[in-house]
Amino acid sequence: MLLLFAKPDRRNKADLSKPAGLLFSLSAVAALALPACGSSTSAPSPTPPPTTGRATFTVTFDQNPVPFMTGGCSFSTPSGWSTSARIQETAGVAYTPSTLTQKLDGAIAGMLNESFGSRFGACSNMSFTPGMILANGAVCGVVGVCTTTATYHTYQFSITGTDANGHSVTIDSPMLQFSGGPASASATRF
Repeated sequence: MLLLFAKPDRRNKADLSKPAGLLFSLSAVAALALPACGSSTSAPSPTPPPTTGRATFTVTFDQNPVPFMTGGCSFSTPSGWSTSARIQETAGVAYTPSTLTQKLDGAIAGMLNESFGSRFGACSNMSFTPGMILANGAVCGVVGVCTTTATYHTYQFSITGTDANGHSVTIDSPMLQFSGGPASASATRF
């Protein structure tokens, strides 16, 4: 705030000893001081950091439903259902998976107990860092179950982990439908 004090000057036409002259002089001083009232000499407040985004994903399968195959599922158990899966990060935030859970017909499949890194890896023509999904990146893998005798109807996986901004994120795949299958009941992991 700017304060100005004036001493009466006989050369000035306004007589400060009279109320009208004093009022004129005070209003002139106020007019000079007003532009200074709105300004500040302190530094501007810091801008709050932008909100941090959360990793988001799309999961796609090459086939859905997946037909039962009598060959090509795995070396030790050639028959079963399998297809390629792609997990694409779409928000520009890197992600580090910690668990992979696979389900058959809605129940956790202990025989499919494995790590994210053993099931998913690089996609063709994509950058890849083992043990993570890069920002705007993708990972690919083959999913399903190989069996000589078991009949299943659906497959689904869930991946839990943390994104680069510290958010806990779970990726749930769509339900993969199996069609056809063998007649009796035993299965192996491929």
